[in-house]
Amino acid sequence: MYKVMFIDDEPIIREGMRHVIDWEALGFSVEGDYGHAREGLKAIIKHRPDVVFVDIKMPGMTGLELVTEAKAAGYDGRFIILSGYSNFDYAKESIKLGVDAYLLKPIDEDELVDCLLEMKENIKQEEQIHSQISQFKEQSIHEAWRAVIDGRTNDWLGHSELKTIPGPFLIGAIFFRKALSRRRLKTLFEEHKITKSFVIFKDYLSYLVFPSATDDTKDDFKQAVVLIKKLIDEQAYAILSEPVDDIHKLSSEVQTIQDAEQVIYVLPSQVVYTTKHVLKSNHEQEQPLNIHAFIQRVIHALEFKDKVILSSVKEDFIHYFQTNSVTKDRVEQRMFEFVLHLTDKVKEQYPEVTMTSKNEWYEIIVDADHLFDLLDELIEEIWAMSNQMTGFQFNADDDMEKVVAYVHHYYAKDLSLKVLAEMFSYNSSYLGKKFKKYTGDYFHVYLERFRIEKAKQLLTNRTIKIYQVSEAVGFNNMDYFYKKFKKHVGKSPKEYQLSLERD
Repeated sequence: MYKVMFIDDEPIIREGMRHVIDWEALGFSVEGDYGHAREGLKAIIKHRPDVVFVDIKMPGMTGLELVTEAKAAGYDGRFIILSGYSNFDYAKESIKLGVDAYLLKPIDEDELVDCLLEMKENIKQEEQIHSQISQFKEQSIHEAWRAVIDGRTNDWLGHSELKTIPGPFLIGAIFFRKALSRRRLKTLFEEHKITKSFVIFKDYLSYLVFPSATDDTKDDFKQAVVLIKKLIDEQAYAILSEPVDDIHKLSSEVQTIQDAEQVIYVLPSQVVYTTKHVLKSNHEQEQPLNIHAFIQRVIHALEFKDKVILSSVKEDFIHYFQTNSVTKDRVEQRMFEFVLHLTDKVKEQYPEVTMTSKNEWYEIIVDADHLFDLLDELIEEIWAMSNQMTGFQFNADDDMEKVVAYVHHYYAKDLSLKVLAEMFSYNSSYLGKKFKKYTGDYFHVYLERFRIEKAKQLLTNRTIKIYQVSEAVGFNNMDYFYKKFKKHVGKSPKEYQLSLERD
């Protein structure tokens, strides 16, 4: 509904204007009426009505003088002059000032309605034109900013508005899991008064460019991301660049953001990542990954029905990928290679196990949004194999390797040759002979020495108590632990701990 205002020094005219027609039926509402020109001028500037009816003759200021001052103050609405005079000079002067209509008193109702309908149509047409111009300008600015972040200098240098924007600049990228329009994002920012940035959509993400960046700009960006996660896409995440003093450098910061996006796949979840933090260790060459060792540990976990081993495998994968800042593509390649080798190894030793197909492995790997999700999915799929494994499958090359691996993992339990023989389907005496031949020690000696070595490692931690060490490595009797420790090390656990401090 369009707003109208009446300015006339005659109260009867103002009151009559309010009731002469049904304003709302024509799409108008009365903003107010004023009896003094100066008072009316202030109201025009403050309330900015769409149409102003103004008397041509008023004390202190004429209607034409009011029109002149209102336009000089930036008012761009429409004026309709009301006059009791049919003097052509008045009409001619009104035309010069850009007055939209000239009505004679007393006001003819039909003439007023026709004038308003014409005025309403003209306003609508102007609004449509203004909207089209605004949309074109907005699109032009958006395309210019896209050229900036793409590094297409020749495509934006001719845009005068961009050349005058002051630095330093910060650019942040928000990555979405859901489809989102630029209009919706801009509306969201405007509603929550986050309007200090230019929003550029490109591919599956949105860039926010902050000119005249200050120390508070990072907080502004984080506020925008938190808002998006809360109201639009809870899985959205963002990466923020380092500040640059020149708009020409923004394209290189965009490339840095894209490089960082490949690495955050392996990092702990954050609301906002920074390129400086993400890429700080990405310049070092990736260290080799011993896939065979990981596979052996996984097979032991399945055979021993021990999910704790799988959890440690997961943590070691995470540590490797994070330490080496491995990109998403490389992670997927490595993990696909791992599961295929694991499948072959399990199939070789346990042919009765129903294996996950290559395509199923592939789908699990590429569908994961994050390294942690990927490993959780793989661990669950791998763990399902353990239910199909009954007993231990040996061959001449790895039978004792598995027995020793079991000892290394469960050394703190109540182990004996008899327990191991039953578990691995061996005669106890025969297993003892094979064990000595493989390790060079009798079983009880090997286990004792291994426990003492583990105890020595624990004793390097000054906060741990001696009795805690004894229990942790499988000695339930403290005196027996002291005796065996001194036999192998030459000093008591306490003396050993003190000697570490002196060294």
